[in-house]
Amino acid sequence: MPDVFILGAGFSKAVSDIMPTMDELGDEVIRPLEQASAIGGSAIYIPSILRELGNVESWMTYLSQPQPWLREETYHRHLALARDIRRGIRDAIARYKASAMQQALPSWLPTLIRQWHLSQVSVITLNYDTIIESACRAPVTEDSREIFPQEVYPPYFAGIGSRSGAGFFGSRKLETFNYFKLHGSANWYYSGRDDFYGETIFCSVVPPWEAGSSQEEIFPPPAARDKEYLIIPPVTDKLTYFNNETVRRLWQEAQNALWSADRIFIIGYSLPPSDLGMRFFLQDGQPNEITKAPVYIIDRDEEVVGRYEQLLPRQNVIGEFSGRDTVVTDFVQRYIQTPQAVLL
Repeated sequence: MPDVFILGAGFSKAVSDIMPTMDELGDEVIRPLEQASAIGGSAIYIPSILRELGNVESWMTYLSQPQPWLREETYHRHLALARDIRRGIRDAIARYKASAMQQALPSWLPTLIRQWHLSQVSVITLNYDTIIESACRAPVTEDSREIFPQEVYPPYFAGIGSRSGAGFFGSRKLETFNYFKLHGSANWYYSGRDDFYGETIFCSVVPPWEAGSSQEEIFPPPAARDKEYLIIPPVTDKLTYFNNETVRRLWQEAQNALWSADRIFIIGYSLPPSDLGMRFFLQDGQPNEITKAPVYIIDRDEEVVGRYEQLLPRQNVIGEFSGRDTVVTDFVQRYIQTPQAVLL
């Protein structure tokens, strides 16, 4: 069966060192809110405990839950701040990517995408950025064709252009890899309501990666100006977001890909203890109990391998491509040379 790739923030960091870690992203998001609060007095409510809670994941978890000791009005202030932080996450990601795109795209990424296309793999990502989408706009297919987002996204998303008469993305025009963005994306849009069951989720195209390209992704397209970005925040409880059937189907199809995988490659996802949803997803999706599908961990931090060995005891966890700065490029080179072989 086709390979499955799981991408975390470390993958984007390997594409461009400009892309942020979770800690860097949190600091980028909260700093302007703190500055605005200092200038405007009580215009923006920021609890004093927030900076003491660690990273942005802890902030969003704290703010999004009705802590029993809080008054009702305080909880609603927390929800408003959580929404500001969610928007800040998307805006910061767009700015970081715009800066990264001032550099040339590393040659290994189109090469890897071309192999994904030829092998029709499934790629699961926890990243919000649109680096893969922009890299696909290079000529990566066997006939030097670019790949558009609508051809790798599941077909149940609608193009944002359809709201201005430009038509839907429509059915796929190319047999290629499947791309599942489990935590949403910087180019996905919805109403922003707490309950958005039955809503259409819209997505926009992204520019190709070219050194010195414009910063057009920083601002939403005109047809999306009354929408919110569908950024599923890194909180321990995501149940509100999972009430939407399109989001649930996205996870279900990604799970089906895991169940049928012969090999799994996890690149740059450190398996943080607080992401319980992803931990359950990986444990429940363990494939091929009899043959023990190899799970390759590609990460700069060698300690990450032990976390996966503990989480997935039934699988053959391989950590050869971990523990050094060049792990991603080393892995891609080996994978391209022998895409069907066991990489030992």
